[in-house]
Formats: sequence, structure tokens, C-alpha cells
Amino acid sequence: MSGDASSQFEQWAGASGADLGLAIAAIVAVTYLVWLMWVVMGQFRAWSDREIPMFDLFWVAIRAAVVVMLVGFFIRP
Repeated sequence: MSGDASSQFEQWAGASGADLGLAIAAIVAVTYLVWLMWVVMGQFRAWSDREIPMFDLFWVAIRAAVVVMLVGFFIRP
């Protein structure tokens, strides 16, 4: 944004564009970390009920962690 557009945005939005971008990135980060926890807890419950082997628990947890790292890389403020 140009300087004039940035000042108008800050005046009418109540926050700068950088602050708004940081807030959106933080909300997305919390959302995908909660998703990772939900996936791992679901797999742990399935493993503890002896529905899946431990290899599947680790494999799904590692895949979900890789997805979280990729999303975290692309959703930077």
C-alpha cells in the first residue's frame, strides 16, 4: 500500500495492515495447532483401544506435523 492508503486504512480499520496480518496469522496458527492436537489425540485413543498399531499412530502424527509445518511456512506475517 502507498503511504496515503496505509494511513487511511489504519484510520478506518483501527489497526495497521501489518497488525491485522499478524492477527490473522496468529488465528490460523492456533487453528492448525488445535487441529494437530485433535488428530494426534484421536489416533492415541484408537491406539489405546487397540484399533490401530503403534506404527499407524506415529505415521499419522508425523504426517499431520509435516502438514502443520508446511502451513506454518506459507502463513507467515
